[in-house]
Amino acid sequence: MLPNLRKTPHGYTYLKTVPVDLREVLDTTVVKRALGRNYSVAKARWAELEAETTALFQRLRQDLQRSQSAEDAIDAYLKQPRATRLKPLDAGRPGLAAQLSALHLSGLALEAKARSPKGWRWLDATERDKFAGEVNAVLELIKNAVVTGDVSAFIPVVEQLAESRGYRLVDTSGDDIQALTYDFLKAAQHSCHVLLARQNGEFAEPTIPEAEPLPAVWELGLQSKVVKPKRPRLSDVTTLYSDRLAVFNRKTQTTNLSWWIRLIEHCHDKELDEVTPTDIYEFFEKRLNDLKKPWSMQYERTVASGLREAFAIAKAKGLCQRNPVSELETMPAISKVEEKKRKKPRRPFSVEQLNILFSSAWYDSTAEDWQQRMKWDLGVRYWVPLLSLYHGFRVREPLQLLVSDIVDGPHPLVKIQVDDDDDDSEVRSLPERRVKNQATRRVIPIHPVLLQLGFMDFLEIAKKNGERSPLFPSALPRRSSKSPMWGRAYEQRFVPLVRDTLGFGRGYCNHSFRHSLEDCLRNTQLEDKWPAGLGQFYTGRTLPGDKDKGFFMELGSEQGYGDGYNPALIMPYVERLQYRGLKLPEPFTRWLRGQPPVDEKLISLLDKEWGSDWRLGN
Repeated sequence: MLPNLRKTPHGYTYLKTVPVDLREVLDTTVVKRALGRNYSVAKARWAELEAETTALFQRLRQDLQRSQSAEDAIDAYLKQPRATRLKPLDAGRPGLAAQLSALHLSGLALEAKARSPKGWRWLDATERDKFAGEVNAVLELIKNAVVTGDVSAFIPVVEQLAESRGYRLVDTSGDDIQALTYDFLKAAQHSCHVLLARQNGEFAEPTIPEAEPLPAVWELGLQSKVVKPKRPRLSDVTTLYSDRLAVFNRKTQTTNLSWWIRLIEHCHDKELDEVTPTDIYEFFEKRLNDLKKPWSMQYERTVASGLREAFAIAKAKGLCQRNPVSELETMPAISKVEEKKRKKPRRPFSVEQLNILFSSAWYDSTAEDWQQRMKWDLGVRYWVPLLSLYHGFRVREPLQLLVSDIVDGPHPLVKIQVDDDDDDSEVRSLPERRVKNQATRRVIPIHPVLLQLGFMDFLEIAKKNGERSPLFPSALPRRSSKSPMWGRAYEQRFVPLVRDTLGFGRGYCNHSFRHSLEDCLRNTQLEDKWPAGLGQFYTGRTLPGDKDKGFFMELGSEQGYGDGYNPALIMPYVERLQYRGLKLPEPFTRWLRGQPPVDEKLISLLDKEWGSDWRLGN
């Protein structure tokens, strides 16, 4: 489990302890957030919260440091003798009037806050009227001072304002303090007008001079500390790295960001230039030796690549001078035996296992084992495993199919997102459909076995939802999802079925169909080799795997030209892909037992979430 992520009977919860020195400021000992029951969504939100809380704690510590420094400075100032602690300030200094005016007018923000719902209230109407009368009286005094030029009544106000910041005004000419006061009266008069407007129910705000308010004497020694730029830390890279990852899919974003967050915690958010190759080595060493979920060396290399990129971004932005991951000359290692144990193999289904699956509750249209989308969408339960078995589809490829991706004809075809680059507003009304790489985009003939089981009959029924609606409606993500992923409901039910319920164990999932097809392809090559590149084209691979290089004819640079094979001409090869001893489910229409492929409850749910958008063609 990821650090600060807890699993409870109610789902996943983010629980991070607040450092002791920040608890009084935040008024809590932990940061706690409910993340829901879906692990992928929880993991994504976890990465965001880790970045947010790390930045929050750092910012609060900086604020506390500044606040503490200011408090210490005030204490030191007040300990000085009263008669000598006031610093002389020339009343004729250029710009002083603007600084005092800015200081005076900025105080009106506190007055406005006091009027807010959480502020004070007038005791009665007479008190409110009395205040307005006092302000009007001050305005009359200001007017008289402006007319007569006699500002003596306001000199104590200016002197007191300067004294509140630790200064004693000095008038060397005898006229400077009067001129200063006269200029200050503009701000005083303006503040009175603002107060009266507020008394009349207006949201009045003062126009503050551009000058910086007069700094306090005790703040002068802090100026260099406040403006001194802080040295970048690991957490300062989080936003930059997150922005770089935004071009990738959600899984890549959250996974890579989680690596970076782990490194921040391991290094206690060091300054970037203090992170050494030793820190990186010890980080990987700790992960390899973790008692709960240790990494493999192969995964370690993948993580190193991601961290190297994060440091490279920081270096390019001038946050650091070195890339400690690139400087790492060796990585911690484990034995080959232990490495093999830690890998997550994806195993092919044997024919015996496929027969068990086809006779399980998954292929019982009347079974009560399923709920919600998997109960309401019988088409997805019947056809996705078969499509994957006979075409080697990756799990998202069949689940993202639209009705329009199936082309009827003498040799019915299935298109894997060959049209998604078109400027089609209807397609874009649905969540983005992603593929692994360019080789995944292909047009291939539908296997004859699927046609015999009634796939085209199923297609005709699916068209009723819309000529361009999802072929499997249950695969459509929830419209409110922040990270929509096609087919999540299918995957969340199918994996536990084969791994746990049917007892196949780890390494078995929908991708196992792809491995079964690869084995079938390999065995077919023993009798008659396929044309160069045909096997890769059919399964959507760029190159054959290491196991296949002795079976498949090599393909050169020509693979990068044209649109690939003519789908109709490869049917003789496709129909050779057979599984001996396989006991297929009965044809789809009979298998339904009179039930609709898609229950009206699911249709109503999608209509409510998506309106007519999900139907596209209707």
